[in-house]
Order: sequence, then structure tokens, then C-alpha cells
Amino acid sequence: MDDLLAYLHPVMQVVVLAIAVAAFRLGLALKKDRLGPRRLEQRYGVMRRHTQLGWLFLGCLAAGYAFGLVSMWLFREQALFRSAHFFFGTLALLLFLGGGYMGWRLLRGTPRYADVRDVHGFLAYLGLFVSLGVAVMGFILLP
Repeated sequence: MDDLLAYLHPVMQVVVLAIAVAAFRLGLALKKDRLGPRRLEQRYGVMRRHTQLGWLFLGCLAAGYAFGLVSMWLFREQALFRSAHFFFGTLALLLFLGGGYMGWRLLRGTPRYADVRDVHGFLAYLGLFVSLGVAVMGFILLP
């Protein structure tokens, strides 16, 4: 049973990354709409859905991160902080949290809107890139 529970974190995080990709696609549609000649018919709806998926993603990612620590300790009986998976997973979490904070600033209004919007996108891109590497690093930790 413990071996099955050890797979819960990876499966959960794959679902979380699918949510991230959905939010990412909506963010790219908003960017394309802003930069290109075509206009989204439902720009506000797309922005609202992007925000909802972003908050859902951040909450699930943080929960999955915590569950990963618990599963290493309870089910795998390994040291928590000794793997590259942990280090880069923490980095990805911090990048996404930074991107979420920048997104929150965009919603609340900021005098440097364009700069904050660019940092928001950069942190999300970088977080997604790092998290894909984290997924590969996690393969060696599976039972």
C-alpha cells in the first residue's frame, strides 16, 4: 500500500501541471490578442478564466509540494532535502509563487503595469520550464 501512496504525489503533480498548461495557453492567448491585430471576442472572460486557473494551480501546487515532502518522509523513508528534485522543485514553486504575486499586482492595479506584466510572464515561463525538469528528476525517486 505504501508503494501505491508513493505514486500519489507524482500523479497529483502531473494533473497540477496540466492545469498550469491550461492557464499558460490562456495567458498566451491574452498576449497574442494584445500584440496582434486579432481581438478576442471574450477578452474579459479569458482573463477571468486565466486568473481562476492560476489560483487553482498555485493552491494545488503548494499542496502537492507539501505532500511530496510528507511522502518522502512517511512512504519512502528518505531524507527530505537531499535530492536535486527537492532543490529544483522548491525553485519552481518559488518562481510560480512570484508569478502569482505579479498576477495579483496586475489585478489590483500597479503604476508599472507593463513591467509587472512582463515579469509575470517571465516567471511563469521559467517556472514551467524548471518544473518539467523537476518531473524528470523525480523519476529516480519512484519506488
